[in-house]
Amino acid sequence: MRVRKLFAVAFAALVAGTAAACTGGGTGSQGTPAEGGTAVFALAPGTQPNWIFPFVDSAHNSGYATGDMQMLMYRTLYWFGGDNGDTGLNVRKSLAEAPRYSDNDTTVVIDLKPYKWSNGEPLAAQDVVFWMNMMVTEKANWAQYVPGQFPDNVKSVTATGPQQVTFKLTEPYSPTWFTGQELVQITPLPMAWDKTSDSAPAGSGGCATDRAKCDAVYKYLYEKSKNLSGYATDPLWQVVDGPWHLTGFDSDGNIAFDPNPAYSGPDKPHLAHYRLQTFTSNAAEFNTLRSGGTISVGFAQGADLPAKQASQELPATNPLEANYNLVPSYGWGWSTTLLNMDNPVFGPTFKQLYLRQALQQTLDQVTDVNVAYRGYATVTTGPVPVKPENPFITDAERGAGPYPFDKAAAKALLTGHGWTLQNGVMTCTGPGTADNQCGAGVAAGTKLEFTLEYSTGNPAYGRIIQQWKTDAAEAGIVLDLKGGEFNQVMSDVSDCHGSGPACDWQLGYFGYQQYNAVPTGDQLLLPGSSGNLGNYDDPKLDSLIAATLHSDDKAAFAAYEDYAAKTLPGQINMPMRSSMRVVAKNLGGVTFNAVTTARSPEEWYFKK
Repeated sequence: MRVRKLFAVAFAALVAGTAAACTGGGTGSQGTPAEGGTAVFALAPGTQPNWIFPFVDSAHNSGYATGDMQMLMYRTLYWFGGDNGDTGLNVRKSLAEAPRYSDNDTTVVIDLKPYKWSNGEPLAAQDVVFWMNMMVTEKANWAQYVPGQFPDNVKSVTATGPQQVTFKLTEPYSPTWFTGQELVQITPLPMAWDKTSDSAPAGSGGCATDRAKCDAVYKYLYEKSKNLSGYATDPLWQVVDGPWHLTGFDSDGNIAFDPNPAYSGPDKPHLAHYRLQTFTSNAAEFNTLRSGGTISVGFAQGADLPAKQASQELPATNPLEANYNLVPSYGWGWSTTLLNMDNPVFGPTFKQLYLRQALQQTLDQVTDVNVAYRGYATVTTGPVPVKPENPFITDAERGAGPYPFDKAAAKALLTGHGWTLQNGVMTCTGPGTADNQCGAGVAAGTKLEFTLEYSTGNPAYGRIIQQWKTDAAEAGIVLDLKGGEFNQVMSDVSDCHGSGPACDWQLGYFGYQQYNAVPTGDQLLLPGSSGNLGNYDDPKLDSLIAATLHSDDKAAFAAYEDYAAKTLPGQINMPMRSSMRVVAKNLGGVTFNAVTTARSPEEWYFKK
């Protein structure tokens, strides 16, 4: 048991060391803070937050909704990353002290800090129980649900004091994993939300004490969240424990926040107002930046900046030098195109490893990084980001990875498995399960012609997809392209649950899926996980992932990562974009957190 905890501490230290580079820095605490002023954050086109209820389902699960809006008002129980640029547990910004593990890591005691909700209600242990009761009854509607994991792996959750919660677990778990992957999912809910109608008194819904009553409370809150026009005016959503509350909202993405005057946590806002502003295009945003307009923090696309080498953090010159600093920021997730294993036509085809290998080998990531992204991205070769350098990367992901770009090799894979080029498209002429046949469930006459739905919010995505279409065609794979806004693509690929019209999508690309503190594969790859959007299932992979949940031994993690990199589990690796953030020179306190997509404008200030 002592050895387990030493491993946990060592592994947590590695996690913390990883993230200093992941965050990409920021403007830090330079300058003397002035009180007041309005900071404006520019949203990427097509990424407007569209869901306020923090118990979010898969269809509405995006960093734009959670990080740009929800977490400013409704804090998660634990906050990771931020201070000193690391990805470790940030106790200072968390609602609770660090969890205490005992009984061979099967008991977890959490002591809440003396926060208050904006309506004067204390943040209490029962608020955590309220969330957990809802999670147990509505787990199928929770975006991060993985069968057998949270909350299935919790025997009981009890308010053992006014501000103390005790969890009893079904078996021992790695403290690093359980805190960073499971407890981080909790957002305490106020008693003001425990009701089933607008006129009902707080707590009358009964979910905080009786799980049988949670379904009615959930349905009420879910329906309320559909009414976007009421976000800034409905008293329900004005009960917050975070540093901000909404004062304005429209569906186009123009969103206004003011400081929560009752905020009882650290980093009380210096700003008088914080605004989100939307633009019709990246060009429109860049033109505003170039004119030295109203934007305080925004993004600059690689197409608008001098080209650079992927190994360089910053370009040689800054075209916005007069008013802005450029700050690199890296994603902490897995950038892929997802394959729908439950598609009624192509599901059996997507399950063939050789087909996934062929698709991967027709994607020219090196050209995509240097041309489409102009150096503002890096090649993805497996589940762990390879930039910046971090202790999770194994040899399987080094360099070009297991399946570098090779159209001839891709074509040979297909013809060697029973496919024949007919009228420009590979067609299954050798059905069956032998090594030289198409594979189990693949019918004779099946053609490798797929619809690829992709997000149009980033211009580089379109250029990558067009190049992929051209290269894949040379191997006999036809990609029919369907562009759409991010929210639409997310909705389309999130609703398949085994069969039905929602399972008609074939390939989907919207960017990358964000990890929590540790880049484990449980939420993205285990069967039944809400994040396993393509419904992939591989028993060997499942076993390797399970080992990472119960051990902090790096060998267990490496075994999972190596296998995932080589089997392309239901997805094709895509270049991982790096963001070039743009920060006004008169703005201080700005940092970018890789572990969570949440902004921290309460730390921002205009310099005197």
